[in-house]
This record gives sequence, C-alpha cells and structure tokens, in this order.
Amino acid sequence: MKKFAHVGIEPIRDLGVTAEVLGIALGGLAFVEDTRGRYGEFPAYVAEEEGLRYALLGIPAPEDDLREEKTNDFELMVEPALPSGDGPKADISNDLILRISRGGRLKCWSLE
Repeated sequence: MKKFAHVGIEPIRDLGVTAEVLGIALGGLAFVEDTRGRYGEFPAYVAEEEGLRYALLGIPAPEDDLREEKTNDFELMVEPALPSGDGPKADISNDLILRISRGGRLKCWSLE
C-alpha cells in the first residue's frame, strides 16, 4: 500500500524552524535542508522514515512562484521514498494532522 499525504502547515518564523518543530511533533523525525533541488522552485526540508519521504515545502521566491493561489503557508508532502509501481494508495493526511496537532505548536490542515 502506497501512503501519501498533503498537509498545509502555518509557518513558525522560517522554514528551518518550522521543520525542526515539525520533526519533534512527528516523534523526532530529523529534517535536513534539500540541497538537490528535488522540488523545483520550492525550498524544502526532507526526512525519511519507514519507507516514506517527508518534504516540508516552503514558499518560492516571487520571481519563481508559479502557483495559481499564492499563500504564505508551507506544505508537508509525504510519498514513498522509492517508486513502487501502481497499486492501492492510502491518504494518511488526517493521521498526520492528529499527530502534529497534539503538540499544540503547529496549525495544520488537509490540502486534499
């Protein structure tokens, strides 16, 4: 089963600080800055755990921002760390929202 999620996150100061707080809320997940540019114009912090890649996407620079609806919020995107072909998918957004919200430091919501 391929797990995925898209969760909106209200920033705490900057992307790095928000990634640190998010990692704590997710049980000690260690986010590191994405220096590979995997997410195009979006600055990102990434972590991997139990076969899943967690990517906290920030806000693109104004000249690179191609989004239809511009916002100052961040997005947590979760997908399998390795491609595994077709098959059933499971949206874990609501489970993540519950885990993140328990700490009380981050506001989040489903983007689906």
